[in-house]
Amino acid sequence: MTTDQAMTTGPKTACALLTSSGTLHDFLTGLAGSIAHELGGGVACSVTVRRGPRVPVTSGSSDAVAAALEETQYITQEGPTLQAVQTGEPVRVEYLPVDVRWPELTLRGTADGVATVFAVPVAGDLAPLGAVTVYARRAEALDAAARARTAELAGQHAVALHIALRMFEYAAHAEHLRVALTSRYVIDQALGVLMSRHSCNARTAFEVLRRRSQRDNVKLRKIAADIIVSTTGEPPLPPGAIPP
Repeated sequence: MTTDQAMTTGPKTACALLTSSGTLHDFLTGLAGSIAHELGGGVACSVTVRRGPRVPVTSGSSDAVAAALEETQYITQEGPTLQAVQTGEPVRVEYLPVDVRWPELTLRGTADGVATVFAVPVAGDLAPLGAVTVYARRAEALDAAARARTAELAGQHAVALHIALRMFEYAAHAEHLRVALTSRYVIDQALGVLMSRHSCNARTAFEVLRRRSQRDNVKLRKIAADIIVSTTGEPPLPPGAIPP
């Protein structure tokens, strides 16, 4: 593969993953697998993104070894991936079995046969967006050329990672909004039933719902749905539905 071909293959792969992935984790896992395959040499890879200054990072890994080493870093809150994300600088572990910076990672990685690690940050607007971390069982698998290619791939995929974050955040927001609107619609139907049954206004009907929810320790939407079913014998109508 020529340099020009490599420069276009990476973004094309990322675009294909964006359209086929159902979740952010799926996208990151697919991207990690693609990077590991392109680097070759039997390496494993993890792609990590930071979803906000106070939001835990999310990652996807090409295999179980990389996933376990990423999990170790999240549990201990230290390691090359997190350092790369926090500092914006590449982090190299030349020979993991003798590295003393992150004891838990050294123990776990050595047990899994990992010899060397290289983490490179993915640039964001104001701070690193995430990191690409590569794990290898042979030190020569992460030579200068492989490290340079890893950094190149991290740069190529920065835009796709940014788009993926926004896309899945918007999707999650839309789903939360849909659930909220559906819940509100069900509650409004139940309020109508209670207002008719007790000849009361909406505020009083809502207070009846609220008290029953607190008494039974059941969500308001479930109480509302039960009232509708017990009255009509049918489940609540979804938003926008026209009664028969």
